[in-house]
Amino acid sequence: MESLKKKIQNLSLRKFFMMSVLMTFCMVTVLSGLTIAGCIAFRNYLVPDSNAVLLTVEQTFSDGSVHEMIMWMDYGEVLQDFTYSAEDDEITYSQIIEEKYSIEKIVNSSKALTPKRKLAYQVCGVAMVAVPVFLSITGILICGLYFYKRKLSEPLRILSNATEQIAKQDLDFSLEYGCQDEMGQLCASFEQMRQALEENHKAMWELLEQRKLMQASIAHDLRNPIAIIEGYTEYLQMNLSEGRLSPQRMERIVNNLNMAAKRLEHYTESIRTLNQLEDMEIDQKSISSSVLVEDISEDLNMMASNSDISLNINNLLPDCQLKVDSTILYRILENVFGNALRFAEKTISISFEKKKSHLCITVEDDGEGFSDDVLSKNGKLFLPTQQEDGHLGMGISMSRVLCEKHGGNLKFHNNEDHHAVVKIMIAV
Repeated sequence: MESLKKKIQNLSLRKFFMMSVLMTFCMVTVLSGLTIAGCIAFRNYLVPDSNAVLLTVEQTFSDGSVHEMIMWMDYGEVLQDFTYSAEDDEITYSQIIEEKYSIEKIVNSSKALTPKRKLAYQVCGVAMVAVPVFLSITGILICGLYFYKRKLSEPLRILSNATEQIAKQDLDFSLEYGCQDEMGQLCASFEQMRQALEENHKAMWELLEQRKLMQASIAHDLRNPIAIIEGYTEYLQMNLSEGRLSPQRMERIVNNLNMAAKRLEHYTESIRTLNQLEDMEIDQKSISSSVLVEDISEDLNMMASNSDISLNINNLLPDCQLKVDSTILYRILENVFGNALRFAEKTISISFEKKKSHLCITVEDDGEGFSDDVLSKNGKLFLPTQQEDGHLGMGISMSRVLCEKHGGNLKFHNNEDHHAVVKIMIAV
């Protein structure tokens, strides 16, 4: 019984509506038929048989009085001996001096009914028309209300409440509706939309928080070169006019000011570059996996040629065509590999493999690995570090932005030996 109710509940709106209409039609038809049959039976009870005739007997007595009797008889029936009973008025049959008989065939039997019976007869006639019409109208209304209550009322209430909560920017709720019909699918789609809005909302706030973090970190890092420049300018103002600065001292101050200015330029250029990356369009082109790995290997070997670091390339890719934006991919690898070169001691290992529809590139060095502070911010847009040039944070940040624009992501961790591992995933 429970499974049957569940099946009926999960019927599509069209099937459930057709079933409701069919059930209503059957009920209206049965009740109308019973009403008409009952009215016909009652009318037959009220009127005599259409084959009956009305026999009128008029008797004239010796005292001049006239007595009339009316009786029903079947048409063709032979009249038996007829005597008038005089027990009530003490008139004997011998006193009757004349008898007259008249027979009238009743064509419309309702004419012979008494006023009360004639009214009941007419009411039955009206009921045979009015009751089916009333049942039809009532059935349509009940069918509509039943369909609305069973199939529309609950999902519309759920969707209305969800819309109000979304309008209030409250996405911390779950939209659930048990049926698998069209309204259930609509509620499921609405729930997917809510989840997407919630994820986008969280991503937006996270991005804003990361932006604040980046701005705070950059502002903090800018204080050092600005403080250096301010200090040297004050020092020059105090000592230059008095001629207490030697040419050698002046040259050192100028060099330090130049280095501080370059650091400022580096920071501002990094921020400008990061903003430009977010607006960059991806241009994917088909390229052979072997050709791609070969080209990347040549570039990375060239970058490592000026250092004592050895590079190990492990190609696990099948021989296939990949759709990538080579420029974006090279830029990601240059940032990640450049960071690995700065912290590696002897070796950097890079492996290429394909996982479903993504190209996975793992860069691993034998350095000291990421600090706990950096690992705690894994997944953040910007990674502030204690390095003066901020190179690691900006390089990872730029690579992460590019990976996400290429339909992937960038993650990092330390392996069992506490060496740094960076995984690059891009859609191909």
